[in-house]
Amino acid sequence: MKRTVSRRGFIGLGCLGATAAAASLAGCAPQAKDAGDVGTSAMAETGTAAPGSETLIPNAGELEFFPPMESEVAYVAEPVADDEVTETLSCDVVVCGAGMSGVAAAASASQNGLSVILLEKGSTFAARGTEIGAFGDRIHKEADNVLDPVAFMEDGLATAHFRCDRNVWKRWCDRSGEALDWAIDVVGDACGSFTALGKNSVFAGVTTWGSGVRVEKGIPSFVENLLAAAEAGGTDVRFNTPAVQLLSQDGKVTGVYAQGEGGIIKIEASQGVVLATGGYEFNWDLLTQRIRPRDLAVYAWINPTMTNTGDGLLMGLAAGAAEDDWPHILMNDPAGAKTGNRANGAMLAFLRVNENGERFVNENLSFEYMSNAIMYQPGAHDFVLLSGSDILGSLEKAKGGAPWSPEDMYESIKDVLVEADTLDELAEKCGINAENLSRTVARYNELCAAGEDTDYGKKPNDLIPLESGPYYAVEESGCCLVTVNGLRTDADSRVLDPKVAAIEGLYALGNVSGSMFNGTYPHHMSAVSHGRCLTFGYLVGRRLAGLED
Repeated sequence: MKRTVSRRGFIGLGCLGATAAAASLAGCAPQAKDAGDVGTSAMAETGTAAPGSETLIPNAGELEFFPPMESEVAYVAEPVADDEVTETLSCDVVVCGAGMSGVAAAASASQNGLSVILLEKGSTFAARGTEIGAFGDRIHKEADNVLDPVAFMEDGLATAHFRCDRNVWKRWCDRSGEALDWAIDVVGDACGSFTALGKNSVFAGVTTWGSGVRVEKGIPSFVENLLAAAEAGGTDVRFNTPAVQLLSQDGKVTGVYAQGEGGIIKIEASQGVVLATGGYEFNWDLLTQRIRPRDLAVYAWINPTMTNTGDGLLMGLAAGAAEDDWPHILMNDPAGAKTGNRANGAMLAFLRVNENGERFVNENLSFEYMSNAIMYQPGAHDFVLLSGSDILGSLEKAKGGAPWSPEDMYESIKDVLVEADTLDELAEKCGINAENLSRTVARYNELCAAGEDTDYGKKPNDLIPLESGPYYAVEESGCCLVTVNGLRTDADSRVLDPKVAAIEGLYALGNVSGSMFNGTYPHHMSAVSHGRCLTFGYLVGRRLAGLED
């Protein structure tokens, strides 16, 4: 027997004040049960999270990977009946989710002698990106790139306004190098070279950390080879088989129910259940309850993992877990274009103005702070400005160390590039206040001529004037990747209840776990997300095998 997950409306859209959006989003992200039924009251009900947000409607238009596409929630709220179970399995550990963290946990646990079943909702593993964050690993040592993990931790705590768990940060800083070295040994040469070329840099009071280790063939290759190692160690990998409900007895999590092709599979796990199901980017009930409306009003949503509907979060909450305080945060970049993609050229240090024609930000800020500044503007958007007949020359001058050619950059913005012979014409085409725009550009050109940005502090090399037409504009908003808040955990990745007691037998990793980030995702702490996934996956496998104190 196969369960059918019921379809339902979007209670969270009320907090967006988006009547028009409600029509365009109807039918997506069906839910089996309100997240509010297993969590705290929705922000929509309190009215405290969305003052002035009635004009902020997510761009649900023609975006290829935007959340309004249909994404089925696997979590089932109603108790599974015995007669629904078509198969019963037993193992030491069941891991739910085959992303970086889940695959690392499975590889670590199986390597240390445990029998593991790895469940994945999708048809393959989930992975993207190029870097893994770590400290004290051999790659950083070979590059003579010695970083201070204590200073890094203090930066992380401060960025989260100390609304996080210091012990979780410390465990990551203390053990991340060991975890990366282990993983490099496991994958061998299959992923190409590992390099740590980036040094720390400081600008506008923010340290951008050289903590990332670049994988030559990318994170997908890295996860694929970790998965192969897990399978070689005996892990039973089951794709298209989502966990739907936790199995508990006397307050202890003892296994999971999963949806197999032929019906419900009951999996008993003697050592524990590891939730590694990712975030909830494709569940609009959860998003509109937990995320600031302004942060959702983006132009691009580039995470293709549409199976991320918050199943692990919902299962944990149903088991009595606590979660990070609301509002949760998105991993959000600038350069979201109305094509639904990231516009590479717009990431760089060109002049930015809001719809009032006013400059509002130091364009050299790190990604998270730049994105926050953009989303704070009227309409949660801005315009990136450049000029001159030689647009490729302008892109070349502005790109600095960016890994794109001017041609690649132009390709990424050409479909949203607005061109005009004069600033007044450009303002009219874009809906920008023309008088203010003229004044702003004149002032900016003065700063460029002086070689010093006394207004906002941009780096002198990035002061590129807008001296003559044609003039160009790229409308820009945020570019969202994933949610990064989830179930409260301790430094051992044990899921905690509201009284900060561990729920026996239940662990959480990656973006379904919380306790580290608050307010904004720290992009300046290079590759911390992949770093925490790998480190805590490695450590939880060892812990379940009895190798950690």
